[in-house]
Amino acid sequence: MTDNPMPIADSGKTWWREREIVVLILLIGAAYSLRLGDLTLRGEETRRALVGFEMMENGDWIVPRVQGDPLLSRPPLQNWVIAASTVILGSREAWVLRLHSGLAMLLTTLLIYGYARTCLSRLGALTAAVAFATLGEMFENGNKAETEMLFITLVSASLILWHWGMVSGWPEMRTWMISYVLVALGILCKGPQAPFYFAASVGVYLIWTRQVRRLFTWAHLAGILVGTAIVLAWAIPCMLMTSWAEMKAIIMNDSASRFRDWRILDVVSHLVQFPLEVLGCTLPWSLLLVAFAWRDCRRMLGQARPQALFMGLCLVLAFPTCWLPPGGQTRYFAPLYPCLAVLIGMVVECCLKADVSAVLRTIWRRYVQFLIVAMVTFGAGVVLAALFLAGNAKFSPWAEPLPSALGYAIALFLLAGLVFRCRHGTDSRNIGITVLAIASFMVLISTGIMTNIRVRRAENQAIAVAQLKQRLPEGHRLVSFGQIDSVFAFYYCLPIPALPFPPAAADLPAGEDTCFCFNAYNGSVPTLPFAWEELAVLPMDRNHHAIPERTVVVGRVKRTRLD
Repeated sequence: MTDNPMPIADSGKTWWREREIVVLILLIGAAYSLRLGDLTLRGEETRRALVGFEMMENGDWIVPRVQGDPLLSRPPLQNWVIAASTVILGSREAWVLRLHSGLAMLLTTLLIYGYARTCLSRLGALTAAVAFATLGEMFENGNKAETEMLFITLVSASLILWHWGMVSGWPEMRTWMISYVLVALGILCKGPQAPFYFAASVGVYLIWTRQVRRLFTWAHLAGILVGTAIVLAWAIPCMLMTSWAEMKAIIMNDSASRFRDWRILDVVSHLVQFPLEVLGCTLPWSLLLVAFAWRDCRRMLGQARPQALFMGLCLVLAFPTCWLPPGGQTRYFAPLYPCLAVLIGMVVECCLKADVSAVLRTIWRRYVQFLIVAMVTFGAGVVLAALFLAGNAKFSPWAEPLPSALGYAIALFLLAGLVFRCRHGTDSRNIGITVLAIASFMVLISTGIMTNIRVRRAENQAIAVAQLKQRLPEGHRLVSFGQIDSVFAFYYCLPIPALPFPPAAADLPAGEDTCFCFNAYNGSVPTLPFAWEELAVLPMDRNHHAIPERTVVVGRVKRTRLD
């Protein structure tokens, strides 16, 4: 075994031609593209799509709107991307709306590989890229029509490309400008997290490494000016069309809300829970990071020290912004997961070296043993669920059909056997097989079994709304009292004018063909000041519940309404 079984790239190496790139493309295709449209639209997906559709219909590409009213939640970059996807592909199906997230996942994965090749072997870089793509939480964010995956790409790319340029000797002007363009796009995607993470990480890194002078160069100033110009190109027209307060709210509302109304018990509880949640969301790869607690691992970093320092600083500086506020969620920290993945690749790289310490060897062996147990446990669990939960009124969605369950179990047992055969090896072949087996395990569990469960549990609002439209009176007009649930509005497809809630009798349009809808929660229907008849109650929950938590009530005004 040699120190570097796969040579580390130099500055002129064409890493994008390495066969590992093909492996990564196939992995992303299997994990995030094959089932892109299987799951019903959920969460904020429909709202983000509706904003894009409304932009296409009214020609206003500046102010995000829903039912004609400004949506004071996030700038419009993702809405532009969704609108472009639907125009280019000529469809509004779920896979089209989610396509940009899948592409962002692919770009981020390749970016991690390329950056890691500045200091790691091909196997170390492959591990970093594979680890990011198969982190537990990334299966939740990596193929949704929401802002998370696009934002993760922009934020992580601004950090990684900046440091890549610095360690590889790129022209400073180009490096700063590319990074600030990405920061500006991050602002237009989700708000102020992008500039804070970039400024804090870059500033502290340059101070730490005694390169403060880089902060006071014309190249840095040019980057700031370019990024500022991109943001102002949207912000100024938005402010002129609305107001300063509304434009500021579009950028700041979502981020600022988590820093309000802190209660001491909530803060303490979050301080304890959040690190555990991050650990759980980044399994199984994050377990390897324990190696950095030992000096042996840090000592063996070698030429990867600058990258390890910068990745570590990015994580340490960003973590408190999500850890301290009680409203912080793991997805807010997800833009730093690429940094986490690079560090994971470094741990595996250390295990490849000829002088690997007994501590690192033990950590790797225990990690592999844990994975073998996990694979066997999941394989047995899916079969037991098929045998004992099938037919159960409450838990049957969690059970695969028995033939399918047996297929998954066999695949998981084979992966466990493969890892078992490689458990003692710390050479590139055995570790490479183990890394790809872990990735396959995560794809089978998340893209296969867990997606099947979500599909079986999901409400199908598309069918429910289509059936409703067939029952509504011919030539009817539908209005909503208040802003209607975005899932209903998305599948209804036609404009729904919004009236005040609660409505007055005088607010209703004249005519006997007037229908209306409003949101109701937990089965509670508010009293309306006119006579009406209920036409339908449609559940809007992500998953089926015996008593829906969120519903849309559709009704019709009776002829004898109170005037």
